[in-house]
Order: sequence, then C-alpha cells, then structure tokens
Amino acid sequence: MYLKLSNVAVFLYFCKQMSKANSMQPNIMKSAMHNGLILGVIFSVNFLLSISKITALILFTYVIAVIILVVLYKIAIRFRDTECEGTITYGRAFLYIILLFFYAALISTVVKFIYLRFIDQSYLDSIFQETMKLMETLKFPMNSVEIERTENMFKPLNFSLLYIWSNLILGTFVGLIMAAFIKKEKNIFEQ
Repeated sequence: MYLKLSNVAVFLYFCKQMSKANSMQPNIMKSAMHNGLILGVIFSVNFLLSISKITALILFTYVIAVIILVVLYKIAIRFRDTECEGTITYGRAFLYIILLFFYAALISTVVKFIYLRFIDQSYLDSIFQETMKLMETLKFPMNSVEIERTENMFKPLNFSLLYIWSNLILGTFVGLIMAAFIKKEKNIFEQ
C-alpha cells in the first residue's frame, strides 16, 4: 500500500513539474506531446512484436530499437531547427527528450495494459511462473510475503506502470548522451 501511494505521489509531482514547464515553454510541451505519440506507437509495435512466439519478429525488435533512436534524434533536431530557431541548450534538449519518452511511455503503457488485461491474460501468469522457477533454480530464499509481492508485480496495471518508470530511466540515459549531440548554442557573431 505504501509503495503504491509513494508511486502516485512521485507521479503527481512529475505532472506538476511538467505543468510548470508547460506554462514556461508551451512549444516544447506541444511538440513533445505530438512527437511522443509517434514514438509511443513505435514503442507499442516493439512491445507487440517482442511478445510474439516468432523468432524473426523478436529479432526485429532490435532493429526497431535502433529505429527508435534514429527517429528520436531526427525529431529532436527538427524541434531545435523549427521551434527553437536553430539553437537549443543542453538542458532544454535533455528536457525535450525526457518529455518525448514520457509521452511515448504513456501511449505504450495503455497498449500494454489493454493487451495484458483483455487480450492475453495468461501472458503475465506464464512470466510469473518462469520467474518463480528461476528463483528456485538460483536457490533464492522466498517467503510468502516476497512471493505475494512478486505476484502483485505481475498484475496488468502494476506491470504496465512499471514500464513508464523503466522508459523514463531509459530516456534519462539516452537524453544525457543525445542532448550533447543536439545542443547548438548561438554563434558569438549572431548575438
């Protein structure tokens, strides 16, 4: 219960911070929402291919991961050149990438939840069983409370929400690196 309340509090704080960014920089939010939708569709397709039983489709998800990075770079460059008039600071580029990942994560989380809750309800059960077998193989001590927590994690809503956090963490790492390539300061002769 405490874990769920703390997650909700963190999520609300993040939304509040984004609304502040929205009032300060309306172009960044509008662009991030629009382009985050595009990335969210790509994230969702990647998820749907990754859960298939066909090896070629599962391998294609690696190609999609590279495509995501290329599309992300192109979107950020286009944002810099059109919305920011050709210049962008490292911090603003980093914020933009984080926002793109956030909106993409929201879209893909909805798709994941619909799939896990309504289309294939046995998917999470099979992952839970495989996880428990792995824990037994590794002789990891598990009591009833830990088993219950693990089982709780494999409920459709909790599992889907976990993807938001993992995408934001991934977005942070990608943003730290990619923002350095996207930033473009004004030339001293332009000032």
